[in-house]
Amino acid sequence: MNVFEAALFDELEPLYPDTSPQKGANLYKVAVPSETYAGIHIMLSGLTPGKFVTFEVTPPLRMTKTTKEDGTQVERWDPDHRWKLFELLPLPVEANTGAVSRTEWMSQDVNEYVIRRAPFMVYDVLRPCGCVIPAQGAVMALAFRCKADGNKRELKKWELTVSHDGISRRLTFEVEVYPAKVPEAGQNDHKYINWLGCHAIASYHNAPLFSEEWYRMFEKYLRLGKYGRQNMALLPIELYFDLRENGPVLNEEKLDRLVAILDKVGIYWIEGGHLAGRRNGEWEAVEAELSLTHSLLPGSGEQELEDICAQLYAYLKKKKLTERWIQSLMDEPLDCLADAYTAGTRAVRNAMPGIPVIDATIARESIAGTVDYWCPTINKYEKYRDFFDQRHHKGDHILVYTCLDPAGNFCNRLLDQERLRQVWLGWAPALYHNIEGYLHWGGMFMSQLDFYRLSSPLPDITDYDTSRNTCLPAGDPAVMFPGFHEVYSSTRLEAHRIGLEDLVLLQRTNAKDPAGTAELVKRVFRRYDDYEKGVTVYRETRRLLLEKASAL
Repeated sequence: MNVFEAALFDELEPLYPDTSPQKGANLYKVAVPSETYAGIHIMLSGLTPGKFVTFEVTPPLRMTKTTKEDGTQVERWDPDHRWKLFELLPLPVEANTGAVSRTEWMSQDVNEYVIRRAPFMVYDVLRPCGCVIPAQGAVMALAFRCKADGNKRELKKWELTVSHDGISRRLTFEVEVYPAKVPEAGQNDHKYINWLGCHAIASYHNAPLFSEEWYRMFEKYLRLGKYGRQNMALLPIELYFDLRENGPVLNEEKLDRLVAILDKVGIYWIEGGHLAGRRNGEWEAVEAELSLTHSLLPGSGEQELEDICAQLYAYLKKKKLTERWIQSLMDEPLDCLADAYTAGTRAVRNAMPGIPVIDATIARESIAGTVDYWCPTINKYEKYRDFFDQRHHKGDHILVYTCLDPAGNFCNRLLDQERLRQVWLGWAPALYHNIEGYLHWGGMFMSQLDFYRLSSPLPDITDYDTSRNTCLPAGDPAVMFPGFHEVYSSTRLEAHRIGLEDLVLLQRTNAKDPAGTAELVKRVFRRYDDYEKGVTVYRETRRLLLEKASAL
């Protein structure tokens, strides 16, 4: 007979359904900055399916202030109820990320830098739950999160009691809060954007595009993104242009509604959606076509593009949005598309003077002078750093991105990688000071994908071709997940948030002590493919950062 067991694990350690609680701890301590969040994971085993797991919290006391009728303030100590509980849901990794790109199914090269050999399941999705949960199987994983703030260094103890089938396990989560504050992300913070699939939101939530339910869910995704320190959002062009007989016409009412949601959530920067793409979707096409009309670039599309941009620019000026808007032309232009890209950006600049152009870029010299915000993959940034430093010196801006690559030992946000890799994506700009933002296409872009199959669409039921050569790496299309009228976070989104919170402190200490900050960063992060993988080393280094930042 299996005996019920429960133990604590660091939220940055990958957990699997076969993780034994015996490898965990009954007491775990973390250090965090003020005005952020602290988290811990709980692994349960020896459960009897159908019987309940109950969760009780004895919180620390928190100073609260109330104002009396005469205007005087009264201070008192009350239990701190600012905590949440989540059930961790496992996701499958059917094939490991490739040694260079995509998956090992495609490359046939074994990637030695993975956390486990596929196939396996790893806990990732955080589904909010109550304190009484029916056991679905013999094991279960939970995530506990609490708010952390304070004006002085203070240790706060959370006593957690987990009970099942007459057995209770007491666990202690100690949160050492430092006075160094990390306020929520705003206009002047590191630019960070997750693209959202608007049609995927409509499909997964049974919410037709532009219905009230769709707008509500769109807001929920952006609100979760903002919690993760996202301060920039993509607004696809097809959401606010209507096709009429005389061509595309800006629908101001729809764009008003979208911008109002960004304002409500608190996201400042706006990426205007892609205006063009490759002709017929061919990867090495030499011509581009407009997203709305399919007119060609170079060619008849240039005048149509200017007309579209002129309408948009007039709106931006009227609504005083010109300082917030950054316009995309085309995703990942190659050298073979340089003429088309140059023609397109010329049309954009003619119609939208002063509005910068941003794109995830693969071409470099062939499109220099056409891009204001470069966005290479992290490995290409390092390989061609001299080029990007020169562009930065000329006044261009540099963001970086990851997608289905780089793979191998490079930092990314994939399921078979250490969660510390997402943390280091936040630390990297403290080493590479010219990098001012990060982009990922897969905020939630799982259109036509099964919820639990995060690679590529399954073939038709009568199609027996089992080739998976074009599979996306597990986890690439999403770090946010659709629930029933809800949106769920993931361990990878949470890890990236932690890294970006650290970046705020690193930038603060660098302004006062650049040499000391550089030494601290290089202790754990040296390149995008050279970094520490031990969570204990990270926690020790983060404590040093908190001490340095708090001393300021």
